[in-house]
Formats: sequence, C-alpha cells, structure tokens
Amino acid sequence: MKILHVLLSKLSLPPLNYGGTERVVWALAKAQEAMGHEVRFLWGEAKSLPDNALVYDKKVPIEQQIGDWPDIVHFHRPYQGDLKIPFICTEHGNAEGSREYGCNTVFLSQRHARNHNADCFVHNGLQWTDYGQPELKNPSDYFHFLGKAKWPIKNLAGAVAVARLADVKMKVIGGNRFNFSRKFYFYPDTKLSFVGMVGGEIKNTLIRQSRGLIFPVRWHEPFGLALIESLYLGTPIFGSPYGALPEIVTSSDLGCLSLNYSELADAVANVNQYNRVLCHEYALENFSHHRMAAGYQICYEKVLDGERLNTERPYSEQSWHELLPVSNEMIHR
Repeated sequence: MKILHVLLSKLSLPPLNYGGTERVVWALAKAQEAMGHEVRFLWGEAKSLPDNALVYDKKVPIEQQIGDWPDIVHFHRPYQGDLKIPFICTEHGNAEGSREYGCNTVFLSQRHARNHNADCFVHNGLQWTDYGQPELKNPSDYFHFLGKAKWPIKNLAGAVAVARLADVKMKVIGGNRFNFSRKFYFYPDTKLSFVGMVGGEIKNTLIRQSRGLIFPVRWHEPFGLALIESLYLGTPIFGSPYGALPEIVTSSDLGCLSLNYSELADAVANVNQYNRVLCHEYALENFSHHRMAAGYQICYEKVLDGERLNTERPYSEQSWHELLPVSNEMIHR
C-alpha cells in the first residue's frame, strides 16, 4: 500500500526533541514501512526532512500536491475537502467550540471519540527503541510533572499541591519556576525543580530516574503521551480520572486516579507498592508503534472498501478546553 501522511508542521522529521504529534506520525510511518508499505510525507517547511518528504507549497492547492501517487492519504488534522483518493483524518486535539468532522475521522481514545460524538479511535503508540531502557530497580528520590506548565488544563498547581501533601521532591518537565504571561505563577519551593522545555535523551533520563508521574489534568486528555512514556520508563501514574487516563491506567498496579489530592498524595507516599517492571511491560505491549499501525491498518482497509469509519459525522457542540471541576478539598488546599 502507498500511504501519504499529511502534517503541515514546521518541526523537523524525525523530530529532534519536541513534537508529540510529530513523534507519533514518524513512529506510525516506521511501523508501516516494517509492514511492507511505501510511505511518504507532505510536511511544512522544516529544518530537516527525509528524502521521502515533500514540502507543502501554500500557493498550490493541496489536492494538486497530493497527486495520484498514494493509495490512501492520512491527514493528521481535520480535512473536509474533495479528493479522488480515499483518505482518513486523525484529530489529535480537542475541539475548541462547535464544529463538524468528516465521517472518516479517527480519534485517539474511546473517551476522545465519545466527546466528539464518534465511534472510531486508535490509541497512540511510540517507537520504544527511541527511549532506551527503563530504570526498574533504583530510581532517584523525586517524582515528575510532564506537560506545558503554563497551560492551566495541565494543572501544574494541582501537581504541586499533591507533591507538597506527600512531602516529596518533584521535577517539572515543561516549564520554568517563573511564568510572567497572562497565567502568572511562581513556585519558590526548594523541593521543586524546573528543567524547562527539554526533549530527547535529557527528558528520557529525567523520567527514567523518577519515582512516578504526577498528572492531575483538568481537561479530557485526548490521549496523553506523557502517560505511556512514563509507564514505559518504569514509573507509575498519579492523576485525575479525566479523558483517556482510565483507558491507559487500567489497573491499580499501574498507579492511582483520583480527584482528591489527599488520595493522590497517599498513593505517592506509598509509591513502593507499585511495580515498575509491570508498568514497563504494560506500555511495551499495549502502546507500541506496531500496535498503533495495526489499528490504522483496519481503518485504511475499511475506507478502501468503501465503508465509513463513523456511521454519522462526528461533531462537537462545546469547547473541550474548559477547565474541568475538582473537589472542594482540592480548591481550598
């Protein structure tokens, strides 16, 4: 099969450090090549691209740039134009208001699909060889938060509250100690370390040496690469039961999900009850790029056979970026 992936990103391919969606697309393509498919990319202007990537030209209609080479086109954004070639779209984010999607739109989790009145979803996967080996026996003495710290939906404030209640050290991956933007914050705590926006092996090492991920998000996380990266590298999850989290943290052996800070803090304080080997093996088996590619293969074959991935057009009637409620205890801590 000839597959064209379309993502008009300005990040290099393969991504060097940052870029969650870009890493997913690259991992998917690598798995598809291993399956015997021929893969190309239509990409944005980036510093570095592989030979099988074309750069999108804003002056030329995208239909012309796609041409007649592929058997199927995989857009990694919503697309509702007309193509002579079969295509699917993956929605990697949450709707920010009322909108409709094409019938052949794929979402990232069952909850993600349900929130957009859809049925079809494929869990993300990653190419685990990029992450090295986990630390399964002797982690360091800190926990970690992983996400854009200035985004209230990621709830750094909640993660800090949990770490304080549990009286543990925490490294914040994805932000600085000061933030002077509209969402101002400042955390002077000596038990908090801020490492900024890091990626690649620096990020992997920080996660690998951590004792667990504190992740009490306040929105319906579409999927959460931070979750499976952390599990693969051996760390349990302590988060909120929103979005895809219950689909990923499917057992109490893998962590604790709660809207109550005290419950999360108690679980953090008793982190030794969680099995790092089990966390690693679970992510390795369930969230590999090969598992993801198998899911998309089913989608491709349905579309090529003239079937719809969703019986009705998916849609949203609200913004899924609004802050979700937390318990009164959490508000007043």
